[in-house]
Amino acid sequence: MSERLNKIFKSPTPKTKLVSYFVGCYPTPEISLELIKQAIDNGVSILEIGYCTSEASAEGPIIKAAHDHVLNNGHNLNDIIKLVKDIRDYNQDVGIVLMGYIANLYKYPISKFVDDIKVAGADAVLVVDAPHELKEENQLREALDKNGLSLIKLAAPTTDDNRLKDIVNIASGFLYQVNVSGVTGVKSANETDVANFVKRIRNLTQIPICSGFGIKSPEDAKKMANSGCNGVIVGSAFVKYIQDNIKNKDLPQSLGNLVKNFTEELK
Repeated sequence: MSERLNKIFKSPTPKTKLVSYFVGCYPTPEISLELIKQAIDNGVSILEIGYCTSEASAEGPIIKAAHDHVLNNGHNLNDIIKLVKDIRDYNQDVGIVLMGYIANLYKYPISKFVDDIKVAGADAVLVVDAPHELKEENQLREALDKNGLSLIKLAAPTTDDNRLKDIVNIASGFLYQVNVSGVTGVKSANETDVANFVKRIRNLTQIPICSGFGIKSPEDAKKMANSGCNGVIVGSAFVKYIQDNIKNKDLPQSLGNLVKNFTEELK
């Protein structure tokens, strides 16, 4: 398990951690780094950096458009790993999770990918489309474990109790609790449903729980924080803000102000 993630969740402040998702190298590698710096400076505890694929099956239209933009500009997983190194050079405390799909890692291949992200300073990997029965997922988990890195696992409202037990037994770092069924950025989360799901998970494990999908505003984040989770994950709201303000020369600073609006609700 990542020692950095462990330290983040053991810290009493902020009470609920903000986990922010950004599409790596969007809209450009240079601007992406500046946006992420502002997010760090305004209280983000953990960064999820999306590495792009043309088959982003779990992504809604907002994040899918950002993926397409990055791919059309010719950027790949190597560029994302360089971005991770630049982020780590800027800050030694923030958690960094690389998030994406298994095909990219298989092609890289997996062993080299884990070596490279460890050197760059990442803490964990989340693979959206790799169930624990998949051979490649097991290869990835084993390589990460040997290098002191975490494999974040997803649990959805439709996950039955038997499967949930299997997932929490192999998850490391934190568990990504998916609040709603479907793709990112479309539905809103229901506070009662999320709280009940947290209770289901807590009956099985004490691993930190981060609640994601359907959190669109600081008010949503505050409500989800009351569910008993350890962190809230905001993705589409930030990516949409970047898309809507992409020509604004002060975009990094204005995004930083938006991030602060979220972190202020989670102290």
